[in-house]
Amino acid sequence: VRRPIADAAYEIYRDTGVEIFRNTVMLDYLIVFGALALASWPWAARLIRGQILSLRENDYVLASRAFGATPWQIIRWHLMPNAIGAIIVAFTAGFGGAMLAESSLSYLGVGIRPPGASWGTMINESLVGWRMHPHLVAMPGIVLAVCVFAFNMFGDGLNDALNPRSSKG
Repeated sequence: VRRPIADAAYEIYRDTGVEIFRNTVMLDYLIVFGALALASWPWAARLIRGQILSLRENDYVLASRAFGATPWQIIRWHLMPNAIGAIIVAFTAGFGGAMLAESSLSYLGVGIRPPGASWGTMINESLVGWRMHPHLVAMPGIVLAVCVFAFNMFGDGLNDALNPRSSKG
């Protein structure tokens, strides 16, 4: 099977000496996760922007502004500590979503290709003998679901630990 991207990457490596282009597996990861990041950043940016815009109208921010605090002081003292919970939850949920999207792309054959490791590729390659060995299909799916759930719970836990507005009583 001819891989034009791998051939082009090797040509770039040979011309420039940049190591990332020598290892096509790493290049696959870079392309897939880079494309997912480019496609999903507006969602996170919109959520963070909305959070900051709602926080900047609170009385304590207006009082700090009235007492002469600089915009960077207001951001550091008031906006970031109160927005960090939503930011963490957004990024951990986004990371779980990126894992699901990458696995879906790899399952369809357009994501990470062998010898790169992907749960979607594992599931796709195991479908041939799923009647004899159903655990080969089920286990990557279960592990993927557990990892996505764990990232969501990790984000919620960090939100509870770092959010000054949460009740810790």
